[in-house]
Amino acid sequence: MKKISVAAILVIGILVSACNFPLFNQKEEEPNILATSVAETVQAMANQPLPTQPPVVDQPTLPAGLPTVTPQPPAPVYTVQALPTSTAQACDKALFLAETIPDDSEFDGGESIKKSWTFKNIGTCTWNTNYKLIFDSGEALGGPASVAFSKSVAPNEQITIEVPLVVPTTPGTYKGTWKLQAADATKFATVTVQIKVKSAAFAVTSVKTNLASVSPVACPYTYAVDVSITTSAAGTVTYKTETSEGAVSPIKTLKFDAAGTKTVELDWGGLGVDGSTTEYWLKVYNEKPNNQWFGPFKFNVTCP
Repeated sequence: MKKISVAAILVIGILVSACNFPLFNQKEEEPNILATSVAETVQAMANQPLPTQPPVVDQPTLPAGLPTVTPQPPAPVYTVQALPTSTAQACDKALFLAETIPDDSEFDGGESIKKSWTFKNIGTCTWNTNYKLIFDSGEALGGPASVAFSKSVAPNEQITIEVPLVVPTTPGTYKGTWKLQAADATKFATVTVQIKVKSAAFAVTSVKTNLASVSPVACPYTYAVDVSITTSAAGTVTYKTETSEGAVSPIKTLKFDAAGTKTVELDWGGLGVDGSTTEYWLKVYNEKPNNQWFGPFKFNVTCP
């Protein structure tokens, strides 16, 4: 139906236009020619296919309020190269296994102790007797500069090394560092010793005198006696002296600000008998803190 309608419209348009053409002023047989020509034109147009329009596709509409997503470029791809690993094993390498005297063990001042360490050879070289445990730094605690290995130690074997030490007399914490040393002086393992010296209770630890046998040029003789009292800590000592002649001194006081030794002096006169040798003694009683006698300190006086 659409093809016929379009053709009819075109025929009507041509007929209207033909009214003004000079063809109609010519002879009568010319209209028949024109009609034939128009008919053929309409027929040809009717046989032509109509132009085809592309289909209209509805575009999706995003809901209002949603964010616009901007496409992002793909992330770069990196290739990670594995680092080469070394399988070489150290020549001198030790594994610490055990020790005596754990760190922070407490001791009385002046004690003699022995510290030991046990090691396993986990290297590739044999440790010979040129290897040593050497003192490196800190407090030596009276220990030697080094202790040589007592035997050869092949890989996977063990050795125990012992070091003699002396505990300091002053209370506190003491630490020393020791290292294993190869024959070429290379150091390859570190161990430590750390001890605590107890704070001593206040006490008199010793009493000494300068008394000794004498031969004066004249008698009776007067002895200038020195009495030295040593304590372990700060405190106050009360004491008295007694002689072989029965003389007893009054109680005296001696104050210590720290552990140490103080000396007191006394004159002991009337000693000796002309032409003979006489024996004497002196004792010191520490009333506090010990409640203890020291002595007797014996000596002879020989008179001309």
